[in-house]
Amino acid sequence: MSCVLMLSVSCILWGLGMNEVGWLIMVCAVALLVVMMDCPFNFYILKSEWLGVDEMSVLMVLLCLLVSMMSLVSSTKEVKNGFVVLMSGWSVVEMVMFICLGSVLFFSVCSWMDFFFFFEFSLVPTFFLILKWGYQPERLQAAVFMLLYTVGSSLPLLMSLVYFWSYIKSDNMLLSKMVGGWKDFNMNWPWLIMSLSFLVKLPVYGAHAWLPKAHVEAPLSGSMLLAGVLLKFGGYGLIRLMWFSEVTNSTIILFVLVFSLWGGVLSSGVCSCQSDLKSLIAYSSIGHMALSLSVLLSFYSVGKMACVCVLYSHGICSPILFSLAANSYEFCQSRSIMLSKGISRIFPVISGVWFFFCILNMGFPPSLNFFSEVYSVGGLLSLQWLLGLMGGLMCLMTGAYCLILYSLVNHGVVSSMVFKPGLNLSYRYLVSSVFGGVLLLGGTLCLDMFFV
Repeated sequence: MSCVLMLSVSCILWGLGMNEVGWLIMVCAVALLVVMMDCPFNFYILKSEWLGVDEMSVLMVLLCLLVSMMSLVSSTKEVKNGFVVLMSGWSVVEMVMFICLGSVLFFSVCSWMDFFFFFEFSLVPTFFLILKWGYQPERLQAAVFMLLYTVGSSLPLLMSLVYFWSYIKSDNMLLSKMVGGWKDFNMNWPWLIMSLSFLVKLPVYGAHAWLPKAHVEAPLSGSMLLAGVLLKFGGYGLIRLMWFSEVTNSTIILFVLVFSLWGGVLSSGVCSCQSDLKSLIAYSSIGHMALSLSVLLSFYSVGKMACVCVLYSHGICSPILFSLAANSYEFCQSRSIMLSKGISRIFPVISGVWFFFCILNMGFPPSLNFFSEVYSVGGLLSLQWLLGLMGGLMCLMTGAYCLILYSLVNHGVVSSMVFKPGLNLSYRYLVSSVFGGVLLLGGTLCLDMFFV
């Protein structure tokens, strides 16, 4: 279904004159269709010595391709006459393709050393994307922040993986799980050390300082990829680590669960106090990832399925919100919520899209966001009623800051900062928004594809 929608959108773009972008989307859609037709399975399969896939990895590859395409379609500043303007020998589309390639391989490899390599590989094009195409002078600080946080937290993971490789004599995830090489260890503290890298990448509250900085300084395509794909590395890595290491529930894991859930409540509260559009959306990502992490650590099967659904639905919704924030920046020349009022008076269609995605972000039925949050809170309630209460409180606060975001940006007196004469917005934002909305609403017709 997703492939058919992608083909339809590519035909629309081709008919509107966007030849190169339309053909790019069409080629990717056909390639994805071939992959999905070749993968009708519900368990882990080794496709070769290097690749191993299951339903979750196929879903993450699908998400990666969708977000990459939407980021290229929405990038109006970097795209002129249908393709990308070259800057200093490199182009934004090349950086996006590098990130997409590394992400697809990360979601597909079966060796944990290759898994770690592609986990770090995505940082390089993201670093240059922020450094060369960022909007503010502080982009160097933001890029270095991101690099230090993620690389520094990955060193314990690298040392642990090398040690277990020398002990088990293989770095194949499926083989190490089948021979039971991990059962010789008490994985409580090793799991915490190895998962530190994924917790920072997710990120959990307390190790999140790099994310708002990176989002604020990154160009639109960088923000969309960071929110839609790169944050999912943390969730996918934790699921894979828990799968092949066969870790069980313990006091340490329950501590991480409570800490992440409380951090999600705090980040949702911080969202209500933000005046910067991109910072608000970045902190909302921290809250959603905290919900997915907490329900994953409940060790219920419904918790793992809800976590994967949260990752996918957030990966579609959050990039569109960043696209709408960039849309507001184009005619306000400011990311301040106080200066971008009254959009509904000037662009009622854009205001309608804002409303649609704000209610989707808060979990409006019958979207994938709604079902993922319901099952997440249900999984926490099954573990402990107090944890379910905290999860429900976080969902309530999500609805509060989404309503605040919509009302402040779209209602009120039009700011004098808005450039009124000759306002002409690109239709690209609407195309990517409609496409994302159809995915989130149409996904409810095939929930078994997302609850894996």
